[in-house]
Amino acid sequence: MKDGFFVLRFGQVFGADGRCTQNIQQCGLFDSLEAAFDAARMEVLREWHETHNAQDFTAPQQLKLEICDTEWGYDLKQNGLIVARFLVHDASPAEIPGLDRAE
Repeated sequence: MKDGFFVLRFGQVFGADGRCTQNIQQCGLFDSLEAAFDAARMEVLREWHETHNAQDFTAPQQLKLEICDTEWGYDLKQNGLIVARFLVHDASPAEIPGLDRAE
């Protein structure tokens, strides 16, 4: 029985020491795969709009922002580099019939 589908946001953050680390945020749990993909698309669009509206339009070079749909969700690219990834993930662990986990 399925428990649903998570939407997870993978991104990067800079720590106090200046090092970049991966950050994972849960964006919600959804009953259907379609609802999870819809939510992932809305999240990547929201982040695209926030990034687009926050840029300095007087700067000589503007950011190139792209949304790429993937098999598992959506990527937000900034100047060709992935800055955020929204993945749809099955909330229940996979089970293989006949395989005993105690072995």
